[in-house]
Amino acid sequence: MNFIFALLHRNLIASSTSAKLTLSRTVIQPTIYLLVFGHIIGRMMPGSIGYSEVMAPGMIAIAAVSAPLVTISGYILSGYFFRTMEAWLLAPVSLRTILIAMVVSGTFSGIANSLVVVLIAWLVLGLVPASVFTLLLVVAAGSLLFSLFTLTVLLLPVRPDKGQEVFSFLMMPMTFFGCTFYSFDMLEPPYRYFALLFPTTYISEGLRAAYAPTAPHMELSAVLTGLVVAAFLLFPLADFAFRRRLGHFTW
Repeated sequence: MNFIFALLHRNLIASSTSAKLTLSRTVIQPTIYLLVFGHIIGRMMPGSIGYSEVMAPGMIAIAAVSAPLVTISGYILSGYFFRTMEAWLLAPVSLRTILIAMVVSGTFSGIANSLVVVLIAWLVLGLVPASVFTLLLVVAAGSLLFSLFTLTVLLLPVRPDKGQEVFSFLMMPMTFFGCTFYSFDMLEPPYRYFALLFPTTYISEGLRAAYAPTAPHMELSAVLTGLVVAAFLLFPLADFAFRRRLGHFTW
C-alpha cells in the first residue's frame, strides 16, 4: 500500500513540474472544445437543442481515457527511453504490486481529469449531472479499463515505442467514431455497429445517462456491466504482458 501511495505522490509531483503541459491538457483543451462545439456551434445547428448535453459527456469520456494513457505511458516510456524502470524493479515489492500501483495511479488520474472537465462544463455550458454517483461510477470504470488497456498495448509488443504507434493509430477512430461528439442514438446502420467496437462509445453513453437520464442513451446497466466485464477480462492479459516484459527486463 505504501508503494501505491508513493507512486501516486510521484505522479502528482511529475504533474506539478510540467504545470504548463498539464494545464493545457486538463483545462485549456476541453474548455476550447466545450466553448466552440457546445456553446457556439451547438446554438447555430438547426434543431440542435440540447446538443451541449450530447457532446459534453463525450468530452468527459475523452478526459477519462486520455489521462490514464498519459500517466501510464509516462511510466513505461520513461522506463524505456531513460532507463528509469530499473528503479521500480529493484523496489522490495512484487511485479503485481507495481502493476496494481500503476493501474490505481492511472485510474485516479482519469477520475481527477474527468472531474476537471465536469467543472468546466458547468462553468461554460451550465450543465450539472442529474446523478453524480452514476457519473463517478462510469468515469471510474472507464478509467480503470483504459489503465489496463494502456498497459496491455504498451507491453505486448517487443518495445513500448511500438505500442505507442498502436495508440496513435487507435486514438483518432476512438475519438471521432466512439460517440463522443454525437450520441449512439443519432447513428444508423452500419455505423451503429462500428461504434460498438470502441470503449469510448460506452463511456460516453453512460455519462449521457448521468447527465440526462430521460434522453435517448444506451441502457446504463448494460454500459456498466460491459465496462466492468471488459476490465475484468483485460486484467489477466495486462498481468501477462507486464510479467512477460518486465519479469526478464532486457530493454
